[in-house]
Amino acid sequence: MDLRLRHIARNVLSNWLTMAATLAVGFFLAPYVVHRLGNVAYGVWVLAVSAVNYLYLLDLGMRSSVLRYVSKGHTTQDHDGASEILSAAFWVRMQIGALVILLCAVLSALFPVLFRVPPALARDAREAVLIIGLTAALTLSVGVFGAVISALNRYDLLTIVTLTQISIRVISIVLVLRAGRGIVAIALCELVAATIGNLLLVYISRKIYPELRVRLTIPRWEVLRKIWSYSFYAFLLTVAGQLGYETDNLVVGAFVSASAVTFYSIGNSLCRYTQQIVGAMTSTFTPVASTYEAARQSSSLRALYYNGTRATMAMSLPVVITLLTRGRNFISVWMGPQFAQTSGTVLMILGTSLLFNLQNSPAGAIAWGIEKHKTVAKVAVPEALANLALSIILARKFGIYGVAIGTLLPSLVTSQIFWPLYVSRLVNIGYTEVVFKVWGPVYLAALPYAVASYLAGVLFPARNIGIFVLETIALLPIFGLTLTFLFWDQIKRQVLPRFRAVANAK
Repeated sequence: MDLRLRHIARNVLSNWLTMAATLAVGFFLAPYVVHRLGNVAYGVWVLAVSAVNYLYLLDLGMRSSVLRYVSKGHTTQDHDGASEILSAAFWVRMQIGALVILLCAVLSALFPVLFRVPPALARDAREAVLIIGLTAALTLSVGVFGAVISALNRYDLLTIVTLTQISIRVISIVLVLRAGRGIVAIALCELVAATIGNLLLVYISRKIYPELRVRLTIPRWEVLRKIWSYSFYAFLLTVAGQLGYETDNLVVGAFVSASAVTFYSIGNSLCRYTQQIVGAMTSTFTPVASTYEAARQSSSLRALYYNGTRATMAMSLPVVITLLTRGRNFISVWMGPQFAQTSGTVLMILGTSLLFNLQNSPAGAIAWGIEKHKTVAKVAVPEALANLALSIILARKFGIYGVAIGTLLPSLVTSQIFWPLYVSRLVNIGYTEVVFKVWGPVYLAALPYAVASYLAGVLFPARNIGIFVLETIALLPIFGLTLTFLFWDQIKRQVLPRFRAVANAK
C-alpha cells in the first residue's frame, strides 16, 4: 500500500477513535448531567456554552492558515517560513485571548438579562460564563499548536491528547455532580481539562517539528497579510458555522424558554455528533490535498474526492438513516420517554438536512487544502444568515420546531444546487458524474437499510439502549451487502489486490 494511503488510513482510524470516545461520553454523560442538574439548569448551561462559543469566531480562521502553511513549509523544507507563520498566528491569538476575557466579563454581567434565566440561577450563570470565557481564551491562544500536529498528519497524537482531555473532563464532572455541585463546578472542570490538553499540544508540536522556532515578537506586516489572505475566507466559514449551529440554542433561549433549550439541544446534539464523525474522517483530507496540489498531482486529487466521498457516505449514511427512522426510540431509551416526541421531532427535521449535506464534507476539506474555499465561504454566509432569519421568524409561530425548519430549508438549497456545480469545477468532473456516479450509487445502496430500519422501529421498538445497539448492528449487514454488490467491480480491481499484497508480505 502507498505510504500516503497508509497515513490517511492511520489518521482516519485515529480520528474515529477520538469520535468514538466523544460519542460515548456524550451518550452516557449527557443523561447523567441533565438528570443531576434538571432541565432548567441544564438549559442555562447550554446557553452559556453556546454564547461563549461565539467568541471562537475571533480565531479569524488562523488555525486553518497555520495548518496550510506549516504543512506546505514542512513539505518544501521551508522551516523558517513555517516558523514565521506559526509565530505570527500565536502572537495575534494571545492578543485575542486577552480580548476574549474582557468580552466575557461584559457578557457575564448581561447574560441573565439577554436570556430568560431564572433569578435563582443568575449568579451561577454569570460565574459559569466567566470561567467558560477563560477556557476559550486559553484555547484560542495556545490551541494554535494543535494545527502544527494536524499539518504533519499526526492525528494519532492528537487522539492521545483528546482522549486524555476527555478522561480528565468526564471524571471530574462526575465527581463534582455526585458532590451536589452545579454549573460553576462543571465549568471549572472544563477549564482544568483544557489547560492540560493545551499544554500537551505545545509539548508534542515542539517534539515532532523541532525545526520550528516560536518568536514572541510583533510579526511583519507581509506575514500577517499572507495569513489573512487565506484565513479571511476561513473566518467567514467559521462565522457561517456558528450562525448555523450555535445560534439555534440561543434563538430557542431568547424566543421560547431556557427549559426548551434542553429539548432542542438533545435532538440537535445527535446531529452535531454525526457531523463530528464525518469531520473526523474528512479533516485528514486537507493536508493530503495540499500535498497533492503542491506536487501537481491532479489525478490523485480527483481520486481522493471520488474515494473519499464514497467512503464518507458509506460510513455516515447508516448513522443518519438510523436517526431518521428510529430517532424517537433512541431518545426514549437514552434520555427518557419524556423527551422522545419533542426532541425526536427536532432530530428528524435536522437529520433531513444531514441526509443531503454530509456528502459535501470531503469536497469542503479538499477545497481548504488547495486554497479554493473562497467560493464556499461566499455561499455559506448567506445560507447562515437565511438560517438565522428563518429560525427567528418561525420560532415565534412554531416554537422549537420552527427553529429546526429554519435551519433545514437553506441547507437543502445549497446542498442540492450549489455543491454539485462547485465540485465539478473543484476536481474537474461533470455535474452529472458527481450526482449519478459519486453520490447516487451510495444513496441507492442505503435504501434497503432504510426500509429495514424503519420496519424494525415499528415492529420491534427497543426497550433499552443495549437492545437498540444490537438491533442496529444486526441491520448493518444489509447495507454492507448492497454496497458490496453495487461496487463489486471497484472492490475487485482496487481493494482485493491490496489485501492480497498485504497478505503476501506477511
